[in-house]
Amino acid sequence: MKIVVQRVRDGASIVSRVEGDAQTRTDRFEGPGFVVLIGWTRADETRDPGELARAEEWLVTRVQGLRVFPDAGGRMNRALADYAPVAGAAGGGILWVPQFTLAASLESGFRPSFTDAMAPDLARARFGALTERLRAEKRGYAQIFGVFGADMDLSFTNWGPVTIPLDR
Repeated sequence: MKIVVQRVRDGASIVSRVEGDAQTRTDRFEGPGFVVLIGWTRADETRDPGELARAEEWLVTRVQGLRVFPDAGGRMNRALADYAPVAGAAGGGILWVPQFTLAASLESGFRPSFTDAMAPDLARARFGALTERLRAEKRGYAQIFGVFGADMDLSFTNWGPVTIPLDR
């Protein structure tokens, strides 16, 4: 499993369009936060389900507790839950986006290979379970989600820029 976390200052929005579906879904949060791209790999398919769930929990906990927001001295020392209220910012949030292209390989040629990505039906189930769990959490900030398999447009400004890759 791979995650890329990008810190944002003034919110993020996502427009999700599912092929064959007339509906377009738009979601957004205002204020500071993160855009999190998350992708599962073929290696995750062979992991013990309990081990995979613990790895997902570890990554989510790291994202939610990531101390990359400035303290009074300007040092990256505050987590999102601590920073947004102090900054007087509008709520803040995390945008979680399923991103199979994190498993891309460019070992030969210029066209990426995605054979290392988890099978779509399995990855959809993993993202669905993660989404359900995170929606049940009550946090001091919004948690919004992309739609698995949708064509998505993300809008945000990377603050810093701060971009942190994580895998487990």
